[in-house]
This record gives sequence, C-alpha cells and structure tokens, in this order.
Amino acid sequence: MLVFGAWACSAAAVEPVSFDGFGIDAFTDSASVAAALREIDIEAATKNAPLLGLAVHGPAGRDQQLLPLAAEVRSRLQGLDVAAGLLADPDVVREGPLRWTGRVGLVFDHAAGRESLEFRTVVGRNGEAGLLGVELGPRLERRIEDGVTIFLDGKAEAQAMRSPETGWWTLPGTEGSGGAVGVAARTGLTW
Repeated sequence: MLVFGAWACSAAAVEPVSFDGFGIDAFTDSASVAAALREIDIEAATKNAPLLGLAVHGPAGRDQQLLPLAAEVRSRLQGLDVAAGLLADPDVVREGPLRWTGRVGLVFDHAAGRESLEFRTVVGRNGEAGLLGVELGPRLERRIEDGVTIFLDGKAEAQAMRSPETGWWTLPGTEGSGGAVGVAARTGLTW
C-alpha cells in the first residue's frame, strides 16, 4: 500500500483504464508521433480554417507600474472583423479576468483608404462593482502623398455599473450611478 499525505491507494483496488487507441495505438515512441504529424496535409487543413490573429499587450520594463495584461484573438469572417479578448491583472488567479472584451466591425478597403464601423463591448468589474459597456464608432482613413495616411476616429460610449450593495444596474446619467455616457474623437497622421 502506498500512502501520500491523506491519500491511500492499494494496488489491488485500482482498476485498469481502457484505451481504445484513438488511431494512435501503434505509436511506440516520439519519432512515430512526429512521423504522423509530417503526414498531415497542412495546406488542406488550413485552406478551410479561419485565420486567427493573436495580439497581447502587457507591462514593459521593471519600472513600469503594474498595468493589466490585454490579450485578443481576432479574425476576418466574410467581411466582418471579429475579436474577443480579456484584460487580466495580478488578481486574475483569485478573482478572474478584470474585463472581457468583444468587437465586431464592418471594414471596407479601397484605393483611397479604408472605412470601418465597429461595435465594441466590455463586461467585467471596476473595483467591487460590475461593469457593462458598449461603444460604437467609425474610423476613416485616407491615403495622401508619400505613404502618409490621415485618419479620423470617433466613438459614442455608454457604461453601466452594478451596485455591490443592491445588485441593481444603474443607468448612465442617473443620480448616484457609476455609469457614464460620452463621445470622443481623435485625428492624426501615420507614415
């Protein structure tokens, strides 16, 4: 009998686990697994698979204050830009992600530039209170001479907060609410 901490296990009491092979029961070592992977037709497997991009942003350098880590998976599906991600701070192990983010956008590329309209969502927490936010905004880009692009971003945003005491969602603009309503715009040049 083997004893580990509070767990005791008897060799006679353990029943064997059945294994049906899953088509890999003839593999005898790591070389056979590698050989099977080499036989996979990568072009055929990726031809119909959606192309996913992964973007991760986090604190840089030792002297930076602890900023949340942002990770996002994105793809373009039949003219729609789709993305989902999260923000995580050091408390993510105990409390879960700080915020979940999502984005759907219509993008039109043409010779003069690009136009897009995006709808973004945020679900998470702000301190002890719950947070629900929506944002809608266009982005216009125009190419001008020598590879310079001028852009204009705009957005309308609303956030509602859930009260930790009552559990009720407070609408933006009401008295005592932690929510917000706003519009913002920015413009600039890129090379």
